Amino acid sequence: MATFQASTASNAPAVDPDRVGELQKSLDEWFLGMGNFDDITASVQVPGSSPDTDDERPPYLSLHGYASFAPVHRPDVRNDVREILGEELDELDSDEREAVLDDKTEQRCWEHAGEHTEDFLRELSAFLTEPFVVQTVGFEKCRFPLVSYQYSVDLEGETDHVQLG
Repeated sequence: MATFQASTASNAPAVDPDRVGELQKSLDEWFLGMGNFDDITASVQVPGSSPDTDDERPPYLSLHGYASFAPVHRPDVRNDVREILGEELDELDSDEREAVLDDKTEQRCWEHAGEHTEDFLRELSAFLTEPFVVQTVGFEKCRFPLVSYQYSVDLEGETDHVQLG
């Protein structure tokens, strides 16, 4: 059996400097992608001033990894897990309950891959001062067809999706 391999990268859109902490907290709620070798990293970079011009460079979003871009909102999945497990959770002490919820949530994130992509992009657009574009390219055993797609969101929250393969 062949292994699917993917790489994901985005542009580096500027982020509203007053909302950096809020954006980072929001990013922590998202499971952004999955792959056989890695997952996707998203972070806000705060570069400071340029050594050449002393101009303040704005913070920017960095998103990349060796995985497919397929956002899942962890709190939504966690609520689903709570409903599914129901009374089973009541029988556990608080530490066990949290461990079971965390484990089952991560497992179900894989099952819900990509279901919240447009929600993620729209939420993200509120923090940006430039449009955001993310691309993924993948293949299996160096055979065609390649899988390639691009998602983008503008500052008004309008999303676009283009797929090849």
